[in-house]
Amino acid sequence: MIDGMRGLEKDLKLLLITSIPTGLSGGLFYSVWGLYFEVKRIQSSYLGLYSCLEGIIMTLVFLPAGMLADRIGRKRPVLLGYTLSALSIGIVVFWGLNIVSIILSGILGGFSSLALPAFQSWLADLAESRIKEASSIQMFLYSISFSTGSLMGWIPELMVTYSPRMGYPQAYRFMITLSFLATLLAIPLFLLIRERKREGTTEVGHVGWKEVARPLKNPVVRNLTILLSISSLATGFFYPLTSYYLGRKYGVESGPVGTVLTLIYLISSFSYLIAPPLSKLIGTVRFIVISQGMTAVLMALLPFTGNFLVASVILILQAIGSYAPAPLIWALFMENAPIDERGTANSLYNISLIGPRAFSSLAGGALLDIYLEYPISAFVLLYSTYDFLFALLIREESENDHKICEKGEMKLE
Repeated sequence: MIDGMRGLEKDLKLLLITSIPTGLSGGLFYSVWGLYFEVKRIQSSYLGLYSCLEGIIMTLVFLPAGMLADRIGRKRPVLLGYTLSALSIGIVVFWGLNIVSIILSGILGGFSSLALPAFQSWLADLAESRIKEASSIQMFLYSISFSTGSLMGWIPELMVTYSPRMGYPQAYRFMITLSFLATLLAIPLFLLIRERKREGTTEVGHVGWKEVARPLKNPVVRNLTILLSISSLATGFFYPLTSYYLGRKYGVESGPVGTVLTLIYLISSFSYLIAPPLSKLIGTVRFIVISQGMTAVLMALLPFTGNFLVASVILILQAIGSYAPAPLIWALFMENAPIDERGTANSLYNISLIGPRAFSSLAGGALLDIYLEYPISAFVLLYSTYDFLFALLIREESENDHKICEKGEMKLE
């Protein structure tokens, strides 16, 4: 990974480095977020409401955000988005956790998605022919940092243990404060990065459905958009509720939960790096289908264990299968989208990943209040369907692309 970084240009390196504070912020936040609801005795349905609000707004914002990135550039939407992300966390820091702060934080968090299509397009612009490598490194750095933030979930445990006046609500709020500061740290880093001038940049003007739908003319982009929507619907039933589920079922607090999240993202981060070479050996689609199939099987076993350690191992292994193909799937999107429409293509990609998840997270929170294992059952059913359809719909296009790449490599040689 270090050797790979050495061969990249300065602006691309800086953009990759911004994944460290943003990943750290995410790990700090999500290691305590669900548990914060539990100790404040706020129902899990409100946790689902937060994810639903954030997801719906993200879905509405992604498309104009991507088109905006294609028209005014990548840097300004990134800066605005991360500023809104800091405000979203800051509301909880300064106001505490209550119904109003949950709603406002979810709304601002949704609007912070202005940054994502622009960031991804910026990464693709700077990486050029090394897009798969850059994508793997970016996800690796983010996951390593996220796992570090998650491991810091032990901080509230230590604060409560060694400070008689400190309770878990105050300790969890302190962790969210650290998350807020880490997000602020990323903003000046973005200011240092230059934006590459792009040929064929679309001018600001009328945008119709034809412009929005143009990337969907490619069969790979179209099929992946549909498939990832099903995947998003599946993961929304359980992933946003993971820490709440572990706390309720096994009676654990932020230390053990943070450790599990740390191991999930730490081990998964290395899977991002090995995914490209492994996919070359057995084929991209085959690698993705096998990995995702392992996820569905392992999650089906989770309700049958009453042991926190066994459950942790299952969650770690299924996360590897779910996350490892991510850079390959995103690279397929970028390789099949026109360069001057990458912002719009990234919007479609992110809408398919987050939009359906917003609704299923709300349903997952309600199901969890009825019976603890219902969200997992919904996840397994939908995710298995997604994996089967992935093998059915993507195989032919991917193999043809692979043959084209091989011919191109032969000509270059």
